[in-house]
Amino acid sequence: MACALAGPAGAQEAREVRLGYLSLEDDPRFDEDFAYARIPLRPQGNTRTGVELAIEDMSFLLDARDMSVTLDGDRVTQDALLERARQMVADGARYIVLDLPAASVAALATELADTEVTLLNTTAPEDALRTACHANLLHTAASDRMTSDALIQHLVKQKWTNVLSLHGEPERDQVRAQSFAEAAARMRVDIIETREFDLSTNPARREENNIMLVTGGVGDYDVIFIADDFGEYSRYVEYQTALPRPVIGATGLVALEWHWALERYGAPQVNSRFEDRSEDGRRMSWQDWSTWIAARAVLTAYTKAREPGPDGVEAFLRSEDLRLDGSKGVPMSFRPWSGQMRMPILLSTHNAIIDIAPIDGFLHKTNTLDTLGQDEAEFTCD
Repeated sequence: MACALAGPAGAQEAREVRLGYLSLEDDPRFDEDFAYARIPLRPQGNTRTGVELAIEDMSFLLDARDMSVTLDGDRVTQDALLERARQMVADGARYIVLDLPAASVAALATELADTEVTLLNTTAPEDALRTACHANLLHTAASDRMTSDALIQHLVKQKWTNVLSLHGEPERDQVRAQSFAEAAARMRVDIIETREFDLSTNPARREENNIMLVTGGVGDYDVIFIADDFGEYSRYVEYQTALPRPVIGATGLVALEWHWALERYGAPQVNSRFEDRSEDGRRMSWQDWSTWIAARAVLTAYTKAREPGPDGVEAFLRSEDLRLDGSKGVPMSFRPWSGQMRMPILLSTHNAIIDIAPIDGFLHKTNTLDTLGQDEAEFTCD
């Protein structure tokens, strides 16, 4: 599905910007049918709304530059994904915003490496996507390591330096726990023990599915970190632990790209505009923010690049000259070594922002945002 969302009068003479968008029907990360007591654990809204909002926000600059935007794409099946992406490229799209699982992002980046398109990963946080070093891939989703570093900075600030780490059996949970362990090691936070929990009620696995037993028998600790991508186990952990300790990670204090409770830097206005535009008046999620900022980055490059051609736009998008306003208080840009967008990370509960990382006191020789995630000196391509 394609539609023109911005353009001045006399748009036939305007310079057209074709922007692609792709997400999956029945995305396995967001099973809307899975719920307990009618509680959806992983709901999914239509993140295309974030792209549409970015185009609307940029309309004044687009009009001033005599540009029109055609947004092409929507949810497709897994089988149709590559064909649909190639059709977008054939139709002239130089940028495609992706709301896809990591495996689908990696497959598209590989298959489209022979084209001139740049893909923007907005919802897959896996560090492995960054270290794969796809030249045609940028990331506006924060990496696992970035959110882990944000949590660790808060622990150091609070002097909570002894952590019990819990994770589920799925590989995704183990990867998140490993990322947190790497962040902890960099800041000399001690993970006193790592334990795996089990979702079953099998009495033979009581030491893994009973919260009191999972969190007990390890001596003292300051805080519990839990990696639980599915979300079913972690929602019961608080207030049932062997020691009365705060919980972070998948529940309690959570590290996110965006949260509706942010009350500074123009965030309330962004949230209000999104709610007005969305079909069901829903609050802006971190996934919505990530597609919004991806489209905003591309359109900023089109309107501000000194060289108007495709190469000039791409060079500006990837340069330090990009000073992107994401309503989080500091200008943002993409890291040249990983394609990852530098950004503040919000540390939030379900209804409040507790802190924003980088936290005061954590410094970097060039850009404090680079205290979150793999810095250039420690980054290597797989």
